[in-house]
Formats: sequence, C-alpha cells, structure tokens
Amino acid sequence: MKCPHCYAELRYRERSNRTCSKCKQQFALEPKANEYKLHDLSLRDLFKRLSNNGAIRFTSEQALGAALRRQKSTTGFPCGLYILATIIAAFLFGMVNIVLEISAFFIVIPVILAWIIIGYLSTRMQQSKRSPSLTTFEDKIIKPWMLKYGRPEGLILNEEAIKLSLMPPPIHPSATKMAILTPSAAVRAFIVANELPQRFGMIALPPQINANHEPWLRAVRERRLPVYVLHEASLNGCLLVRDVYQLWQLPVDHPVIDLGINPRDVLVTKNQLVMRVKPDPELLQKVTAFTRLQSGEIDWLKQGNVAPLYGIPPARLLAMLLAGGRAGKVGFMSWPKAA
Repeated sequence: MKCPHCYAELRYRERSNRTCSKCKQQFALEPKANEYKLHDLSLRDLFKRLSNNGAIRFTSEQALGAALRRQKSTTGFPCGLYILATIIAAFLFGMVNIVLEISAFFIVIPVILAWIIIGYLSTRMQQSKRSPSLTTFEDKIIKPWMLKYGRPEGLILNEEAIKLSLMPPPIHPSATKMAILTPSAAVRAFIVANELPQRFGMIALPPQINANHEPWLRAVRERRLPVYVLHEASLNGCLLVRDVYQLWQLPVDHPVIDLGINPRDVLVTKNQLVMRVKPDPELLQKVTAFTRLQSGEIDWLKQGNVAPLYGIPPARLLAMLLAGGRAGKVGFMSWPKAA
C-alpha cells in the first residue's frame, strides 16, 4: 500500500503498528486487517467518488455498498488457483499412472473435476453476505479514518440518516408535487439531505405512514399526485408496488410508477451489488401470482438473490431522482452510469 503522508510504497513488514517506516507517521487503516481491504487513500478516493467531489451528500450505508462493490470487483477470476489445481492434479494422477499403469486419459478427469470445484468455491467466496453490519463498518472503517483526517465532505452517518428519515417533509403539503415511497431510511435521508423536496416538491415517505406524515399523504391522495415506488430487488421489494395501494389507502386508479430495482434490471447491469438470503416460500408464491415478473426474474429470486438499494452509487440514484423530478416517469434502466 501507499503511505497517505509521504506516498511511499510500503510492504507489509514496512508498516507495522500502522506506522510508515519512511516518514514515521501513523495511518488509520491497515488493508490486511479489514475485510474490505481498504487503506487510508482508497477510502479517501471512495468518499470523493461518492460525493462527486463534494457535490452530493451521501450516507454511510451507501459507502458500505461502494466498499462491497469494490471488494467484489477486486476479487477477480482465480486464475492462479486453476493453474495450481491443474498442476497438483496432473502430478498426483501422473504418479498414479506410473505406478498402476492407468491410461493417461484418466488424468484429464480429475483435472476437470478440480477446475469445477475451484470455480464453485470461488463463486461462493465472492457471494456477499445478506446483512453486513453498518455499525461495524462505521466503527472499524469510517470513524477511525475520520479521527485521523476529519469528516469527509458530504457524509451522513447512520444515526443522522435515521433522524432525517423520521422528520416530516421539509416543505408544506401544498408544495408537494410527487411522492417517493421507499422502505429505505437511508434513501429518504439522501433525498432530504440533497434538498430535492425544496427543488422539485419531492417528498419521501415510508410504506407505513404515521400521524406526522398524514397531511402530505392526504395531499397526494386528494390531488392525485404521482407515487414513485423505489425498492430493492427482492421478494418483499417486488411486492411493494402491489401493496402500496393498501398501505397508503390509494384508489386503484391512482398513478403509481415502479422505479425498481427489479430483477431484470440487475440481470443486465454490470457490477450491481447482490446479496443472498433463504427465499420465503410464501412470499415467492405471492410474487409468482401477483406480479408481472418474467420467468427469468422469478428464477433469480428463487435462488435467494437480493439487490439492495444501498448498492446503487449516489450519483446514479440522484440522477434518476432529478430526471424524475423534471420529466416524470423514469426507471432504473434509464439511470446514467456513475463515476
């Protein structure tokens, strides 16, 4: 890794106790000591990309998503393992061939089996956990970095995001022009922190409405304002577009737009963060019966795949919301690529 102070390239033995052997200054993160392989400079660059050099406010949950995407992209294809497995398998069965005089053809079979096993294990190793701990990520990665270098521009910590998400919308109900329904507290905080309510009359509300939100929801119902449903690609998420009518007590002809994420979006999007869970058979039956998902999407959900909202880069999410605020119906597939 590179020293964040003198920029010297340091081998592991040259940075013991998180101290540069060249300039003697200490750094915050040892990449070998955290599962995300982050060091001070890589986390700094990650913060800059997320904030678009200070132009966008972002949550620590989005930072976690970016770290998981980075971890996935740097894992790479295990070429070395394949080569090693081939050499070992060929050597062992070559020895067996010499001793037992077995046909050389049979050496190919264990080599192929070794490839299959290595490929399977590498796929399993790259599969992300369902619920990486945001608290641990803040305590072990973000806060030590902040203690050393200060607060990165635009960052919203989880405790702050929760408070923002629970506040009533920062505009009068009469100024509301559209509503975003999303279960994600971090996304609701993201919308408020980037001042989309004031700029576009866009309010962000949870599926379950409390008394504080009722005046804004009443405005949505009475004025037939469009409701955009923003959800993760999961069994629960895909059902939310159907359930919004009951949850918000909307008439059946109320304008509701599904922004995604849907499985078909993930299947054609590169580097999308995907988690794994054990699929609920009852929910799977409901999705099959009450949604318009294609068979390939249902199969994707049957495997327990989930694409969380915090895996979306902030620039891409903001671009989609801005386009929706200006032009109406915009979905996941129209989102521009993030930097």
